[in-house]
Amino acid sequence: MIKYIFWDLDGTVIRSEGGVLSSVRYALDKFNMTLPEEELRKFIGPSLYDSFTTRAHMSDEDANKAIAYYREVYGKDGLFDAEVYDGIPETMQELKNAGYKHVVVTSKPLIMAERVLEHFKIMPYLETIVGPTPEDRSSDKEKLIRAALDHFGADRIEAVMIGDRCYDIDGANAVGTHSIGVLYGYGSKEELIASGAGQLAGTPRDIPKVIDRFKN
Repeated sequence: MIKYIFWDLDGTVIRSEGGVLSSVRYALDKFNMTLPEEELRKFIGPSLYDSFTTRAHMSDEDANKAIAYYREVYGKDGLFDAEVYDGIPETMQELKNAGYKHVVVTSKPLIMAERVLEHFKIMPYLETIVGPTPEDRSSDKEKLIRAALDHFGADRIEAVMIGDRCYDIDGANAVGTHSIGVLYGYGSKEELIASGAGQLAGTPRDIPKVIDRFKN
């Protein structure tokens, strides 16, 4: 029986491309680099280090510099250039009333995730937030999901991971939790299906009905 709902942040709870993409552009400009819009949007989801090394083909040294440039903008105002997806507060409240416990499990550094969630008034719905330190360069959602389970002493089958990218679904499958891929974020339906999402949800308000399917 599911007791814990693990939410990805960017692309699942928060529509965040405004601040993320402007900060990425600022960092790339420091290296006289540009990327197509389609490539820029792929920075949303994995760690910045992974994105700068794989998408922009930077060396370790330059990727770390790019992260510092990114945070000059994002850490000041960029993280608030975002909005909560329509229906998220109502969905979280409905599920909380039904007895589920909400946790945000994000690859965004924990200190920034906390600021975003406080600013957008999501914190009252949550039991806790799990995220990496600013020094952690990994996109490993598996590790973060395991940390969330350990926080509650929960069994893997008691949790469902909700996210918009393959990283969320891959992490859930590696741990053995349930998973829901959302179609309103930054990943595609094809990406989520290919990763083996347990269920798909078209909108935030569909999520309670989708969770009910795991009871059958």
